[in-house]
Amino acid sequence: PYGFVSRTSSNSIRSIITATYPASQLSKYNHKLVRLAKDGQTSCLPIFDKCREILESNVKPDLTTYCVLLQAHERNNDLEAILRTFEEMQLAGVPPNISAFNIGLGAAATHGDTVVLEKIRDMLHKSALEPNANTYEIIIQGLCANQELEHALDLLGDMTVSVNEKGVPDENGRPTIDIPPTLQCYTPIIQLAVKLHESETAYLVLKMAEVQAGLSRLPPTLYIEVMARAAEDYVFYAVEYCWNKGVKQMGAYPDEGTCMLILNCAGHEKAPRLAAEVIQYMAQIGMVFQEYHFAPLFQAFFLAGKYKSAFNVLSIMRTSGLRPTYLTTTSILKALRGPAQIEEAFLCMKEMHQEGKKVDVVAINILIEAYGRHNDLTRATTIYETAPLLGVEPDTDTYNALLIGCLMNRNITEGRNVITMMHRSGVDPNVDTYQSLINLCLTQINYEDAFMYLEELKSHGVIPPESVYTGLVRKLARENDPRIKYVIEEMESFRYAVGPSLREYIETGGLSSVMKAERRRQIRKTRRINSRPLVLKKANVA
Repeated sequence: PYGFVSRTSSNSIRSIITATYPASQLSKYNHKLVRLAKDGQTSCLPIFDKCREILESNVKPDLTTYCVLLQAHERNNDLEAILRTFEEMQLAGVPPNISAFNIGLGAAATHGDTVVLEKIRDMLHKSALEPNANTYEIIIQGLCANQELEHALDLLGDMTVSVNEKGVPDENGRPTIDIPPTLQCYTPIIQLAVKLHESETAYLVLKMAEVQAGLSRLPPTLYIEVMARAAEDYVFYAVEYCWNKGVKQMGAYPDEGTCMLILNCAGHEKAPRLAAEVIQYMAQIGMVFQEYHFAPLFQAFFLAGKYKSAFNVLSIMRTSGLRPTYLTTTSILKALRGPAQIEEAFLCMKEMHQEGKKVDVVAINILIEAYGRHNDLTRATTIYETAPLLGVEPDTDTYNALLIGCLMNRNITEGRNVITMMHRSGVDPNVDTYQSLINLCLTQINYEDAFMYLEELKSHGVIPPESVYTGLVRKLARENDPRIKYVIEEMESFRYAVGPSLREYIETGGLSSVMKAERRRQIRKTRRINSRPLVLKKANVA
């Protein structure tokens, strides 16, 4: 079979020519073998033919011959042949040297076969030869190729001194292997840890490479890999370190996807400084900004309690030609855990107005919704009424935010008042408006208006969302309303599926968990009876 080009190419071949003499017949054979091995495009068959010729000539092969043969087997991806060659070398009285063992280890590592790798390591141990740095590189690469991260870390640990989270080495620790690890030892472990979402491990090994091996100039791409995965896993200290070292000091260039991961991490971890630096970097390299780039920056400032800076982000967006939306600020709703925080943010907003800074309607809307979700409809309405005094003109999302408060309070009267104010202001409703109105009607005993708003929504040429029909079907099921049949037909006409859970809800009529379980038991029993053959049914009746 044909193989692939070995990693141990001409340099390795030159290093193993130590046992032949120019005048000998074997020397001529070996010279031809080495020349064939150097030609990466050549098939391994000529090498095997030449070895057969040596055998037929009754010439005893030496270390060079066997090393070229090992490389041919490596190129052929034939690990069993490599093991047989090592056995043959021992029988022929030509013990392998460390370069020969490295060829075999490299083949097993490339193939990801740790069983063969361990067999060759055992042969190496019995030979009493001392492994070199290349040996450990190959072994670690093989372990990582087979995703044996813990095994690779154990071997690396024997070559190094342990470090803490900040990368400071243990002063009392001593490595058990007196060979310092190279970059090729660290890199596959870091990359495997990244692949397995072991971000903390990847960061610590990166620090080990810097501190212990003196590899202060690791490839910038390695920092990008660790930083991106750490950002995805929200390991902030690793993200911050890799940003400072890899990007700011070494000049690495993260792409937009990586920048977005870092921004999301910074927003989640209340790190506005890092988020601002990423935005600045993106501007410097000419990336085109979108609304979603600024949302994490807004979140980072807001979660850090820097409300004015967060509101200023909205102004910066508008200056940049971007329109803030509900999605820009929605992430902070969970952060506004109580009225005190909402009121503090509102006071900052009023201070901004007094300082001559523009207050954005999106900021007003999020505070109105936050009060509504905390069941304080009165305070939500107060902020709405204050909006004109702050130079803010309410928009559709403002009224939708008020409707969410009405929905949370099940206050249909206030909901109708919101619609009246909306019409007086000349603001048009959208799909979210109708969805909130319909859901609000469904909280009432008299829910006839839900059908009215549904028809009004359809009159605008809009297909109602699936969630609207789901809520309506559930209400009709609970009320045992015969109109459920027509709603389901309309729902299916829009290609919305009535899933198993919804069908079960319809069948049980939205009963309590105990009653529902009993109802399900009765339904299953009825279905079993109906599925029996007719003869059995008659027998049961008899």
